[in-house]
This record gives sequence, structure tokens and C-alpha cells, in this order.
Amino acid sequence: MQSLIAQLIDKRYVLAFTSVILGAFVTWGMTHTRLEATYNSILSEDDPYREEVEQARRDFPPSTSVLFAFQTPGDVFRFDALRAMDALTNRYTEIESAISVGSLMNRRLNATDAEQFDRDYLLPELDTLTEGDLTSIREIALNDTDLTKSLLSPEGDMALAVVKYKASADDQTTRLRIAETVVALRDSLREAYPDVSIYILGGVLFELDSYKAQIKDSQYLFPLVIGISILLLWFCLRSLVYALCLFVVSFATIGLTIGTFGWAQIALNQISSLGPLVVLVIAIADGIHLVSVYVQGLHDKLNKHEAMRRSLTINLQPITLATVTTAMGFLSLNYCSSPGIYGFGNIVAIGVVWAYVLTLTMLPALILLVPVKSIPKPLGIRGLIAQVADLVARRGTALLWGGAALIVLTLALLPLNKVDFNRYSFVDKDSDFHHVMKALAEKIGNDQSLVYSISSGEYYGITQPDFLAQVDQFSLWLEDQPEASFVTSYTDYLRNRNKAEHDDDAAWDKLPDDQLQVIDYLVGYQLIQEIEPNLEPIFNADYSAIRLMIGTSNLSNLELINFNDRIDHWIAANVRSDYKVMHGDNSILFARLDRSITVELMTGFTLSFILITLTLLIGLKSVRYGLLSIMPNLFPATIVFGFWGLFMGELSPYILMLFSISIGLVVDDSVHILSKYISARREGSSPENAVQYSLDKAGSAITITTLSLAVGTFILVFSNTFHFQNVALLLTPIIVVALLLDLLFLPPLLVKYDNWLERGTRAMARANPAG
Repeated sequence: MQSLIAQLIDKRYVLAFTSVILGAFVTWGMTHTRLEATYNSILSEDDPYREEVEQARRDFPPSTSVLFAFQTPGDVFRFDALRAMDALTNRYTEIESAISVGSLMNRRLNATDAEQFDRDYLLPELDTLTEGDLTSIREIALNDTDLTKSLLSPEGDMALAVVKYKASADDQTTRLRIAETVVALRDSLREAYPDVSIYILGGVLFELDSYKAQIKDSQYLFPLVIGISILLLWFCLRSLVYALCLFVVSFATIGLTIGTFGWAQIALNQISSLGPLVVLVIAIADGIHLVSVYVQGLHDKLNKHEAMRRSLTINLQPITLATVTTAMGFLSLNYCSSPGIYGFGNIVAIGVVWAYVLTLTMLPALILLVPVKSIPKPLGIRGLIAQVADLVARRGTALLWGGAALIVLTLALLPLNKVDFNRYSFVDKDSDFHHVMKALAEKIGNDQSLVYSISSGEYYGITQPDFLAQVDQFSLWLEDQPEASFVTSYTDYLRNRNKAEHDDDAAWDKLPDDQLQVIDYLVGYQLIQEIEPNLEPIFNADYSAIRLMIGTSNLSNLELINFNDRIDHWIAANVRSDYKVMHGDNSILFARLDRSITVELMTGFTLSFILITLTLLIGLKSVRYGLLSIMPNLFPATIVFGFWGLFMGELSPYILMLFSISIGLVVDDSVHILSKYISARREGSSPENAVQYSLDKAGSAITITTLSLAVGTFILVFSNTFHFQNVALLLTPIIVVALLLDLLFLPPLLVKYDNWLERGTRAMARANPAG
């Protein structure tokens, strides 16, 4: 190791120059990076339903549309609200690629109402209406159950309008541009009709909100972390120059990390986009250990080269171990099938390795360039560490048993947590998206839906009487289920058309039994669809499969899964095996994330924990100390999650990745404490003196690194998404608790264990003097 350290110091300028040249090339890859803000970056890639959904989408290409929601304090049947909807109807082409709009303004009356009121549409020209006419129109609309299940709330206080578009290309730039034109039209309508609340909702808008949230976090969180961390390091190191040296290395690490992702053509997503922020604080942590011991060496009257040599001698092994174990913790996220999670793990693991390389090749050269005429004063935190060392010496037993009691108590509280997932947790809670989804659940009751594709397996098979009977039986059963607010099936259309063709005679409210008649009705639907492009496709191009949708509302993920399971069981028991029923949308995939991601994350955590422990056993060259390292590495997370279960009780499966993340982050502190303790013990120090030595040499550095990590993670509280705010509220205390365990629990544990072991050894020697 001394030979390597000598090379790092003697050839520091060559190594630094090489790092700069290589770094410039790799960092150039940042020009190839892109942000991915779609649902695909969240969904599990291994869910067996995903292939079914993709097949259903090929059969029934999803309509691309956005939703405009109009709300008023009373009801929307007032002139200002209707004029706002009329303005949308007239101006919808301002949305890029828009092809149609459907709202109350162009809603057709059914045949009975059209004959009774002698008009084809619900609303005549607005200029011809009076207040009395609006009252009559409101009554007609609220009595139309099809309307109140789709475009109008039952109380009439919210109305929806659907604008369909056909994008020229399916790429993020086009989708974001369409979303921006939607926002521009909404803002214009809001300005023209200030008394009407107007909101927008749609997939491209979700993507735009997520994209903007990522941009905002990058623009505001990074500068905030940088500014606060520089001030913090300046205070702790008492040297602005050393603080800036650390940030040069940290910025270079971020550039290399993002550049690597760019060259690999891997997009950043909602979660992985914050990976560079974690890399920043990890890079700072590596450098602080090197600088803090270097400064201590200068105060011990060593020259610059000798001080750097001592710092590298003390820190090379623990920094190497910390790099390996931290990378393991983050790489374990690859066990998760969600691109958001494993992408985050990979970018941080790559950043950890680059931080290690630059800390050894670039940082020594920068630090040794700094003049030492005015040596920084002792670290501002050393007084605190001296008090901690004194407390451990005087109250070690109480600290040990107090920590053990806290660990046991919080382990008992862990079962209070339940896992739940909200797919919209990545969206700003103040956005239109959040508001409209909440309103849909409360007012119309169709904020969720389950879509199924039912294939007959043959050309024109959906016109066969047997197939029709099966679909109708399925639809009627679904309508009787308490979770279903409505069911949309093509057999409903066939019955309604059959009844209308026979003068609305109730006796004809049944499926036609003539196959040619069914074909005629279906061709008629296609003709209507060409005139009314807002109609959803209910059968595919070759008439072999139909699309069925079930509206639901306010169901938890578990309730949605249970409902889906009951549907699947009914299908297995009642639908012919040659008719294939497939899931046609992502609703169940999102709901099942709870189950799949939780299992995957815990599997990955278990494996990484075992590998990290084995690495520490080998790296520390001690089985007993490697096993003792489990406590300060594992229990910070269990302590915080225990209290979370007591006071909050709900966890997103994405937050469960904190188990792997936390062990990857906190292992750094315990490695430095243990390595210095073991070094002192091997030189003959007593357990008490070895603990004092380890706290003196590592205590200041790990406290500063913890402060940097805590500040970096706590700033996520100011993120634009609720999900990352929760991460900050959990990860920050985990990091702080880990420091407390490393300073107040691990040292007395080491003393008690080694003293107990030595007493046992002496007792055995006395009992067997001949041996």
C-alpha cells in the first residue's frame, strides 16, 4: 500500500492531468443526455400483464387527448362557463395537432330527446338562450346518465371537454410542445373568463409537469446544495480554498457521472435525475476524510508531503472499502424491475466510483498546490468530538444499553408500516393534474378505470352470437359489482342500436341474433366515428376483438388488485378458453407495483447487505469487527422506519429503496471508525484508548460528512414532488441516526465486547495454565 501511496503523491500532476483529459472526453457525453418523464420510467418491466397491455394497444391504438375541466361555485349551466366552453370549442385548433373537441357545446341528444325538443344538440346557439332555457338544459343534461358518467358531474358543478390530437411524431420534444400549446390555451381562457376555474389533464401534461419538476429541482436544488455545502465546509475546515478544492473534485465527478450516462444513451427519469445530487455529497464525503487528516498533520508540524502521505495511509483502506460497499448498496437496486429505481442506483454507483478515482488522482494535486503559510485552525467540530469521547469514556455502559433498547423498541414498531403507491406522487400537488384527478374522484367518480381486450380469435368473430353472449354476460356481471361505477361495452351499443331501430320498443333492448345485422350496426358505428372522432374505438380493425372499460373511483391499490383478481377468477370460470381476455391498460400494473417492487427491493437489500458484510469482513481482516459493523449499518434505517410507522404508517414502495440507499451511505462512517480502532488495537492499544484514537482521527471527518449528506438530502424537502419530500423526511434522519450510533453506540460496544473477550481469554488461560 505504501508503494501505491508514493505513486499517488510523486506522480500527482501526471495523474491529475490524465484525469482532466479523460474527464473532458467523458463529460462531453452530457450533451447526449435526455430526460424521460413518461409512465414507462415508473412501471415494472417484468410484470406479466405488460405484454397484454402492449398487445391491446396494438389492437386499439390509444387515443391521444387532453382534458379541459370547467368548474364553478354553483353549476356550469351559466353563461360565463358555457361561453368558456364555447371558446374552447372554437379555438381548440390552437393546440398543436388537434383534430377534434367534444364537450357540452357539441353534445348530441339521444333520439328520444331530439324528437321531444326538436333539435339535435343539447345546447343551441348561446346568443339565442335565456336564463330559463339554461334551467331546462340543465335538467336534460343531469338526467342523461351517460353524460353524468363521462363529461358532467351529477351536481352540474364540473364539466369536461376532450380535445383529441394526432402528433406528427412520437418523441418527447413533440409531446412537450403539444403540452405547452395546451397550457397556453388554458391560460388564455382563464384570462378571458376569470370567474370560471379551468384546469387541464392528460398524458402529455403529466409528462410536462414531471419534466418541469425535474428541471426546477436541477435549477434550484443544486445551487442551494452547493451554496450551503460550501459555507458548511468553510466553517468546518476553516479554509475557503480547501472547500473550493473539494467542490472542484465534486463538480468533476458529477460531470463524469452524467457524461457516462450520456455516452451510454441512458435517459434520466423522475428518480434518477436526482442521482447527481447524491453523487455530489458522496464525493464531498470522500474528500473531507482526506483533507481533515491532512490538516491535522500540518498542525502536528509535518510538511505538506508528509501530511498527505499520513492522510492517504490512514484513509486509503477505509475510503476504498466505503466505495465498494456504497456501490454495492446502490447496485442492489438493479434487482428492481422499475427503470426509475434501478436507473437511480446505477447513476449513483457510477458516481461513487468516479468520486473515488478523482479523490485519489486529482484532489492530492490540488491540495498540495495550496500554500501552507497560514495553516487553517483546528476543525471547528473537534471540540464536539472531544466531548463525545469524554462521554463515551464516562457513560459508555448507559449509552450501550440505551441504544440497544431503542433498537429493540423500533424493531417492534416496524409492522405498523403499510406499503401503498400513488402513481401521481411524482407530480406537483399544486398542479392542474393533481386538482383534476381529485375532482374526478369526488365529483364524477371515474378517476380510475380498468380496460380489457376480449379477442374472439377469428376474423369477424365479434359478430358471432356465442361471442356476443359471453361479452354480454361479462358486462352484466361487472355492472353488478360494487366497485364499478359504469361499464362501457360494445354489447351496450348493439342493444341500444337494436332498440332504436325498433322505435325504442323496450322489447328490443337485446342483442340482435342476426349476424348480418350485427355487422351492419358495427359498420354504422365506424361511419359515426368518422363524423364524431371523439368516440372511442370499441372493436379492432378486423373485427376480431372488442374493448371493454370499467370505471371505478376511490379504490386503494389493494382494493383495485382484489377487484381485478375477482374479475380474473370469474373469467377463468365463465369465459370459453378460446376467447382470450387481456388487460388493456396500465391501471393494474401501477397497483401491483406495491407487491412486486417491495419484494424486489427487499431481495436486493438482503443480498447487498450480505455482500457488504462479507466485504467488511475481508477488508477489515476481522470476522468479529465485520460482524459488529452490522449494527450501525442496519439499525439506523429500522429505527427511523419504526418511528415512521408509529406516526405516519404509510410507505411508498419507492421509499423502501431507502434501505439499500441508507446502508450504502452510512457504511462510510462505521468503516472509518472501525478501521482506525482496529489499527490502534493491532499496535497494542487497550480498547478504551483505541476508541479514543478512532474518535480523534475519524470523528471530525465523519461528522462533517454527515452534515454534508444531511444537508444535501434535507434540501429534497423543497423538491417539487411529494415523493422526494418523503424521501428527505426519512433519509435525513437515517443519516443523522447513523452518525449517533457510530459515535455513541459503536465505541462502547467495541469496548464492552473486546474487554469481555479478553476477560474470557484470561480466564481460560488461568484455568488451563499448562496449555
